[in-house]
Amino acid sequence: MANNSESNSRRNFIKTSLGGIAALTILPSTVVSGLGHTAPSDRLNIGVIGVGGAGYQNLLNLEQENIVALCDVDTDYAQKAFRRWSRAATYTDFREMLEKEKGIDAVVVATPDHTHAVAALSSIQLQKHVFVQSPLSHSVFALRRMNETAKTYNVVTQVGNQTASGDESRDIAEIIWSGEIGEIREVHAWTAEPRWQQGLRYPDDEMWVPKSLNWDLFLGPSSFIPYNEKYTPFGWRAFWKFGNGAIGIKAPSVLEPVFRALKLKAPIHVQASSSNGNMEGVPEAQKIIFDFARRNNLPRLAMPEMRLFWYDGGLVPSLPDSIPYDLLKEYSQGGLFIIGKDGTIVCGEGGFNYKVFKNGSQQVVDVQPSVPRVQGGKDGHERDWVRACKESAQNRLAPSASFESQGALTETILVGSMAVRLQSLRRKLEWDSAQMRFVNINDSEKFSVRTESGFYLQNNVAKIQEKEKEFNATQFISETVRPLSRSGWMQI
Repeated sequence: MANNSESNSRRNFIKTSLGGIAALTILPSTVVSGLGHTAPSDRLNIGVIGVGGAGYQNLLNLEQENIVALCDVDTDYAQKAFRRWSRAATYTDFREMLEKEKGIDAVVVATPDHTHAVAALSSIQLQKHVFVQSPLSHSVFALRRMNETAKTYNVVTQVGNQTASGDESRDIAEIIWSGEIGEIREVHAWTAEPRWQQGLRYPDDEMWVPKSLNWDLFLGPSSFIPYNEKYTPFGWRAFWKFGNGAIGIKAPSVLEPVFRALKLKAPIHVQASSSNGNMEGVPEAQKIIFDFARRNNLPRLAMPEMRLFWYDGGLVPSLPDSIPYDLLKEYSQGGLFIIGKDGTIVCGEGGFNYKVFKNGSQQVVDVQPSVPRVQGGKDGHERDWVRACKESAQNRLAPSASFESQGALTETILVGSMAVRLQSLRRKLEWDSAQMRFVNINDSEKFSVRTESGFYLQNNVAKIQEKEKEFNATQFISETVRPLSRSGWMQI
């Protein structure tokens, strides 16, 4: 299999032969599953929470459906969507939207990470199907609640990780499952992000809140901090309070082929290092090492213990010996080295431009297709969710990035982000996924974070001034795994 005409022909064959499984299934409105009313024609009634950024692109990909309600805490940022879908009701508070818009069948959540869970759970408990932007949640406990609640209410879920619908991720999985590159014990993943500023602290200067922005609703369940323009509409990603920086944004798409092919669960160990960081802002650059337990072997592939290296902020892995020295230039924005006993797969973000190297040279590998393709590939990601929403609950095929399928990947991101802040412990941390805690940290143990650093002159001699603050590790982990919501918001 290679990225050439042979590969394109094979993909066309897959889409034709497996189309009956993966193609869109549009059913009459009278059999739209789990819903207590009839949508016009056979279209879903959709409400979208967060329409100024990623939510706008989701809307474009859902234009064939009935967009009935739009919600955004910043009415200026949302104007482009409000004008384009002018017939939709508009709101600033999603709770009001869900209360008033009884006819909604499905909800898209495209808000900052810290409000994913409250918006999604509020929708699920009203038996709405949900599409949530990646990463799925901002805490491990919320991740579990979202998955469990979706199963309880039997709604269709989809995470906004388009790579999960792409042909490339499936191609890579089939190559690996065939045994062509042998068992895999090591993977390196990287991204050039962030191209925005990180390593920040909360700004000291308090600003007037713009008239168009409801700052209280932006904060949602999170504790109060004063408004500053650095937080919105994009900068929130650089602060632990709201996001997880580059790994939060890019790891879902970069790592999806690895989690799919190697059937990874949550990591069992993690260790991290980074550029100077603090408890408020995500560092500019990070290296995180995850260890994963052995999985059940496949017919042609052993699944031994495996180590995954993550790099961001300009850090990149060393090239394996069998890879041409200039190859990284092709993948300057990010990618993967999947290193097997008998070969290596190299690809860009989302599996783009994948190549197989064996015995020091690039190889053409042809394997039997076994995984159904999503109609439209990555571009069909939202439509794959719609297809599942319209199938009957008794025989529906789950969409490509259901909550359940994305849980381990999201948990890995969250565990790695905790390890970055705990790095002063200077050891490998043992993560117990069932208990949702690090089991080799005792209750009285403390970690430290630098609060100030700089040079000053004393008698014309340069001196270094540094200050650190200590935190109780167990308390930090507990509050990060399950953060409490402020008054007036759902406790998860």
